[in-house]
Amino acid sequence: MVLRIKYIEYNDFITEKNLVLCLGFFDGMHLAHISLIEEAKRLAQTKGLSLAVFTFTMNIKTFLKRERHRCLTTIEDKANICKTLGVDYLYVMRVSSHLIHMDPKEFIDRFLQDSNAVVIGYDFNFGYKGEGNRNLLKKSKTFQTVTVPEMKYMDLKVGSTRIRANLHDGNIEMANYLLGRLYSVKGRVISGRGIGKRLGYPTANIDYMPYYLPKSGVYLTKVVYKNQNYFGLTNIGNKPTYFKLPLTVETYVFNINESLYNQEIDIRFIEYLRPEIKFNSESELSAQILKDIEYVEGKIKEDYHE
Repeated sequence: MVLRIKYIEYNDFITEKNLVLCLGFFDGMHLAHISLIEEAKRLAQTKGLSLAVFTFTMNIKTFLKRERHRCLTTIEDKANICKTLGVDYLYVMRVSSHLIHMDPKEFIDRFLQDSNAVVIGYDFNFGYKGEGNRNLLKKSKTFQTVTVPEMKYMDLKVGSTRIRANLHDGNIEMANYLLGRLYSVKGRVISGRGIGKRLGYPTANIDYMPYYLPKSGVYLTKVVYKNQNYFGLTNIGNKPTYFKLPLTVETYVFNINESLYNQEIDIRFIEYLRPEIKFNSESELSAQILKDIEYVEGKIKEDYHE
């Protein structure tokens, strides 16, 4: 069955019946989230029912604090991962003040009541002030409630907060391990200031919103463009050599000879190489870029045999 994506509002109802519905925000779609969805999938297969994932357009706390939305995975990312997992329905709840103030019982009546089973993580809350929880769900006589226990790695919870902390510190290897894949930032290539081109190393600058960005610095990356894989040298930062320009994500893509302007590329972070450095001149900056490129080319040959 092809994945069906349905955006729903606070005053809608889920009309599909007898679903196994997996409920959560799922930012990151990390190892613990995948485990949750796979548990729901096993239950759906056992019962011979359709599998649904229910998520939200943004984090509730971010909405309440009126902060700018930043995520590890966009709705499109979540949908792509759901497709690979064999999910039948993806419900995307638009977060609003009406939803925030919804009584938990109304949430159940509108969105969960006709499900056959609801699968949640041990710490999932919903409804006004987060008063809805697994105990309330278990009181329902119309659907089965399955709670998946906490997943840990090195005695710490596998979760989005931990992944963000590792990205913030430049510990990209740990973030990738907890995700179960390379951390990915997708975006359309936009016009930059042409500094890389002027130095002889043209870069692709992307519109990275609304992704959470790893620590500023230089990374070895994989670049996916039109389903082809390339290696890249990616810089995140504000170019301190040029008096702190706006934050950018720009990538020198190896072995590509076409313009990427206005095309969408997927940058996947492999390794943090070094912090961003303020140079005294463009010639010093150009020399360092050449060193970075030579280092990455050697690493690609040694570690990836290419």
